Amino acid sequence: MVYFNSLRAHRLAAGLGLVFSIVLFTGCAVFDGGVSPSEKTDLLGPFAVPAEYIVLPEPSIESTERDQIILMKLSEMLDTKATTNKDRAEIFYELGIVYDRLGLEGTARTMFSNSLAEKADFAAPYNFVGIYFSSDGRYQEACDAFGAAEELNPKDYYVNFNRGITLYYAGRYKLAVADMLLFYNNNKNDPYIMLWLYIAESELENSFYARTRLQQRYQEASDKAKEDNWGFNLVRLYLGTLSEQKFFNGTKTYRDKPDLMAEHLCEGYFYLGKKKRMEGMDKLAYDYYLLSLSTHRYGFLEYRYAHQEIRFLERKYEVRKFVYPQNIVPRF
Repeated sequence: MVYFNSLRAHRLAAGLGLVFSIVLFTGCAVFDGGVSPSEKTDLLGPFAVPAEYIVLPEPSIESTERDQIILMKLSEMLDTKATTNKDRAEIFYELGIVYDRLGLEGTARTMFSNSLAEKADFAAPYNFVGIYFSSDGRYQEACDAFGAAEELNPKDYYVNFNRGITLYYAGRYKLAVADMLLFYNNNKNDPYIMLWLYIAESELENSFYARTRLQQRYQEASDKAKEDNWGFNLVRLYLGTLSEQKFFNGTKTYRDKPDLMAEHLCEGYFYLGKKKRMEGMDKLAYDYYLLSLSTHRYGFLEYRYAHQEIRFLERKYEVRKFVYPQNIVPRF
C-alpha cells in the first residue's frame, strides 16, 4: 500500500484550510494497544516468526539507480526550466517524492517545505506533511495539514484515508471510521481501505461485527479487482480463507521481481503484525513489524507505521533501547 494516492503513490500537502480544533485531541489517550501487561513478555527474546516466513529481499540496485537519474534530471530542470513559482513548486514536490522513496526523509521534508514556500496553495505537499506529522505522533498538526489539503482539493479522498489512519492512532476511532468511509464510498474496490476499516471498527464494537462487514465489503468488490489487486490476498488472510503458509508461498513467486516482492512483503508483514496484535500476540506482532522494516519500502505507509507500532510496543513493555534480537539482523 504505497502511501498517499491509492496507497500506491506518494501524495502529501501542507497549508491553510480546514484546521481541526485543538479540542479534538484534548484529553485524548493516544493509541497504545492496551494497558501495560501483567505477564512477562520479552520483545527482544527469540524471534517468534516461523523461519519459513522470513524473507529478506535484496535491495534493487536498478531502481535506486533509476531514482538517482530522476533526481539529476529534476535538479537540472529546477535550474534551467523552472520559470515560475508553480513550476518550481511542482519540481520540488517531485524531488520530495523521490527522496522519500530513497529513505532520505530529512531531505524530502525540506523539498516539500520548499514546494509550499513557492506555492502555498499547492494541495499535494500538505498530504505528505500530514503523514510525516502523523508518523511522528503529532496528530493535531497532522490533521491540520490534512485539513489544508482537503480544503484545497476536496476531491482527493486519499486525504480522508490518511487522516483516518491518523485519527485511529490518536484513539479517535469514530472519527477515523467516518473519514475512512468517505474514501471507501469512492473506492469500493480498494482492499487496503477494507482492512483499515476493519481494524478501526474492531476498536468500536465486537470484532465479529467488524469481520462481518469486512466480508460484505470483500463480496461487493468486483471480480476483476480481486483478480488484479494483490492486496486482496491480505483481505483473504484476515478472513481466514487464505492460510499464512499459502500467503507466503505466493509472495515467494515474485523472486524474479525483487522490488515487487519487497513491496508485497512490506505490506504482508505489517498487516500480519496488526492481526497478531489484535489477537493479543504482541511478541509475534513486534517481530512481524521488524520484518516489515527490513524490506526498505520507505515510501509505503506500512513501513512508516511499522515504526510507530514498534514504538508503542516498546513503551508498553518498557523496552528502553531499540535492540534487535541476536538471531535476526534486518538489513537496514
